[in-house]
Amino acid sequence: MHNSRSSVAAHRGARRRRPLIAVSVALAIVGGVAAVAGGVTSAAYTDQANLNLAGDAGVGYAGRFDIGVVLPNGTVEQADSPDGYAWAVPGAATLVPGHELVTQIPVFNNTADLLARTTMTVIARNGDGAVSATVPNITPFLRFTAVTGSGTVLFSDATLADAHASLGDLAARAQTPLAQGDAYATGASGSSATITLTIRYLDASGVEALNGGQSAVAVRFDAVSAKP
Repeated sequence: MHNSRSSVAAHRGARRRRPLIAVSVALAIVGGVAAVAGGVTSAAYTDQANLNLAGDAGVGYAGRFDIGVVLPNGTVEQADSPDGYAWAVPGAATLVPGHELVTQIPVFNNTADLLARTTMTVIARNGDGAVSATVPNITPFLRFTAVTGSGTVLFSDATLADAHASLGDLAARAQTPLAQGDAYATGASGSSATITLTIRYLDASGVEALNGGQSAVAVRFDAVSAKP
């Protein structure tokens, strides 16, 4: 009789414990995923790994991508203000129909370890090349030719609309970049180019009405960085 009662009690106890075990397991599982109701918390181990990408240096090119030009006195000119730099052109003030002007412009990549994919464009200042509303505009009668120091013709006898071309990639300077006003020092081979620009004033029908005329034009170099 005692054994029977013990067996029944054990049987009943077992029946009570099984649901508790089941609930306990269910709560542990839920607690590992989200908040656990009833104040039950998870005792699972946790850990993490933190990676600072590129370390303290951070991600991104730390140098400054830059091109510049060399003035006739051998110093560096950034020429990066919106107003541009007043580049002297010999004979500009006495240009008349049937004659031409020639100027040489050295441009260089001032970046130590990036290529400079460079283009050259002759542009009209003030929108249409007019110096002012009271001065005849001779821009439509000008033709432009650009040749590199190696003899590559970028454009020849082109109208303003067609006076643009790619110089290709200027090599990385491979030396410390120069600052505004520094004496220019040659960088790696291929990191600079000298452009000879010729401006020809046509002696054509219609110029007789432009006596005293002038043109406001500029040269713009654009460069995009590229990996060597």
